[in-house]
Amino acid sequence: MARLDVANARIGARRSRLLGAAALRELLARPTPEARLERLRALPLGAALPADLGADPLAAVEAALRDAARREAVRLVAAAEAERPRALLEAWLRLEEAVAVKAVLRAVVRRAAVEDALAAAPPTPALPEETLRAAAGALTVEEAVAIFAAAGSALAEPLRRQLPLDAERGVLPLELAADRAAVEQARRACRRGEDGAVLRRHLEDRVDVRNAETLLALAGAPPAADAFVPGGRRLPEATFRALAAGGAAAMRAGLARIFPGAGSAAAPWAADRALERALLAPLRREARSRPLSIAVPLAYLAERRAEVRRVAVVLRGAALELPPDEVLDLVEA
Repeated sequence: MARLDVANARIGARRSRLLGAAALRELLARPTPEARLERLRALPLGAALPADLGADPLAAVEAALRDAARREAVRLVAAAEAERPRALLEAWLRLEEAVAVKAVLRAVVRRAAVEDALAAAPPTPALPEETLRAAAGALTVEEAVAIFAAAGSALAEPLRRQLPLDAERGVLPLELAADRAAVEQARRACRRGEDGAVLRRHLEDRVDVRNAETLLALAGAPPAADAFVPGGRRLPEATFRALAAGGAAAMRAGLARIFPGAGSAAAPWAADRALERALLAPLRREARSRPLSIAVPLAYLAERRAEVRRVAVVLRGAALELPPDEVLDLVEA
């Protein structure tokens, strides 16, 4: 038996149920919140929704979709037929833990609503929603980090070493610390074999995206000496520092050459979507060319994360009565 033939065959069936652009447009076209929820319940994704959505239906829907994605990730890892692929899948999920931690820390610094923080935090088995919710409701970053530590997060200690916050740099040093720690953990897991090479290439892409995000966050300001994360493929340190030193316009133009669409200043969300594509597109290519490899579950899990985010954006955007074209830009950019 090949290493992931049964698990990947099952994923193929699941992938066919992911919402595409047409389904999202149809959901957005429904005239009322009730009609949109009714349509969502009729889709395979709607099986996760509770019968009673309570006083805040949109928050309840988002929470249910995130929890369903988290539980599915746990099942996919358990379904891997061999120990090696399971270990690599677990390493990928730890990378998602860093994404969730960063979303929560940003929300705490900005005093954002807890639900906004959770909407930006991908579901991850290591940090259940109740932990993310408690941390997002913390009054200080120190308190949030303590909550992560109490939950057993391996990222808590690297975060602690960056405290207290530097007023000038804000939360960026903590974000970089979380990413460095998560990438290093995953890198140790992928030192050999074809599946290890698949994850290693994905790590290189994630490092490139991390460095692009840093440049966008700095918006043309000179970076600190420790702002660069090594280990990428497309954005070496010399290029990173040259783009950072050239001013905002030159930085965006340079990023657009490396990540098409990432340099957009007119629509800030376009950069986020372009960088999301930079992570997902290579995984999709790997999954097509290596159908028995770990690339198949990795691509699917990334697509499920994107699906949950897009549904939340459509429902929230429609509730705010944003123009449909603007909402579609947010989910399709």
